[in-house]
Amino acid sequence: MEPAPPQRSFDAALVRQFVKYGVVGASNTALTVATYSIGVWIGVPYLISLLVGYIPGGLNSYLLNRHWTFDAGHLAHSRSGTRFAIVQSCAILANLGLLYLMVHHLHVEKIAAEVIVIVPVVAITFFINRTWTFGPRAGDPIASPPAAR
Repeated sequence: MEPAPPQRSFDAALVRQFVKYGVVGASNTALTVATYSIGVWIGVPYLISLLVGYIPGGLNSYLLNRHWTFDAGHLAHSRSGTRFAIVQSCAILANLGLLYLMVHHLHVEKIAAEVIVIVPVVAITFFINRTWTFGPRAGDPIASPPAAR
């Protein structure tokens, strides 16, 4: 009797989706950091600049992730939009807390601290958005993965 072939642990569809999320995240980050930096440079308090910076980044993120990353354009905005707003709000609060800690307790420069903090926040929100915000509801038929684009 031959041993079973080794199981592949590599999920190409998941990796492709994460890469798309990363591309969207890079564009969100650029919008957020640009808005944040302009605010800081013109004298707006850095925590307020961050909140303002999340507006264009958040809108960009919702639209691109809904339609391109997670192929969830069929979901009602009332469902996915509300869930996205909840996830985004939690991400903002985590970002603010970590940013404050880095600036005031670790003495990291304000703009560098924001760039550092974005990394763990993005990684965590990917999985939450994938499974909860844009994922299938309980009882929904399991759809085949979208074709590679």
